[in-house]
Amino acid sequence: MLYPILVEYYVLWCIALLVITWFTRVHQGKVRTNLLYLYGMLGAVGFLLDFEWMGGVIFGLIVLEVGKKFKAWLDKKEAGLKK
Repeated sequence: MLYPILVEYYVLWCIALLVITWFTRVHQGKVRTNLLYLYGMLGAVGFLLDFEWMGGVIFGLIVLEVGKKFKAWLDKKEAGLKK
């Protein structure tokens, strides 16, 4: 069910990954720049070579970026509860 959606909206997922990376890595300048180049290159190569499986990779990277922020938020809440 998810696979056709990932393939059909591949370009939008790639753009979403770049935007999410831009906002989640605000305080990590060099890392953010390198990740934006890497994710842009992965998106372009996957699109040009028509790798359908790359949609899953892009979605996985989105989950990792959002998950990193969610984990930081949970850790902050946990530290607040321990006080």
